[in-house]
Amino acid sequence: MPVRNAVTWLDGTDFGYYALCPASRLDGWAGTEADEVFGACVGRIALPGHGEVLTIGGEALPVAYLPESMVFVQDAGSDEGIDVPGEVERALGAPGWQDAFEISLGGRYFLIDSGVPGAETEEECTVRVDIPRGRYLVRSLVLDLPLGEFRLHRLQAR
Repeated sequence: MPVRNAVTWLDGTDFGYYALCPASRLDGWAGTEADEVFGACVGRIALPGHGEVLTIGGEALPVAYLPESMVFVQDAGSDEGIDVPGEVERALGAPGWQDAFEISLGGRYFLIDSGVPGAETEEECTVRVDIPRGRYLVRSLVLDLPLGEFRLHRLQAR
């Protein structure tokens, strides 16, 4: 996984969507579950026997997770040298965040290309994400900076 702008990016989806797959369900992930979210940058789908799964995408953009702020970041085109964690931290209090939906999450997950079966997903094509158990409001913001644009998707505890 490439490291740019002090962030490790997952950059390997041809499908255009990433899924936050529960670690316990990774091997059984069929790779087709995100069909229901076409057209949305952030969504949720039902995973039988588990509950809901968060999906991020809309375009095949690099994505990263910043655990300190609980924000998924999609790089829609940026220059080297942007302090991504710092810019995201400053954006947390900015106006313009759009409430998307609420979702229950908790435990260990892997952010993966949603179109690839879990059994075929290589470790370097995943980002491990640990989320405290709880209910979260998913909020989104387009962060337009002079040196780049980012799509932010924040998990805000309820």
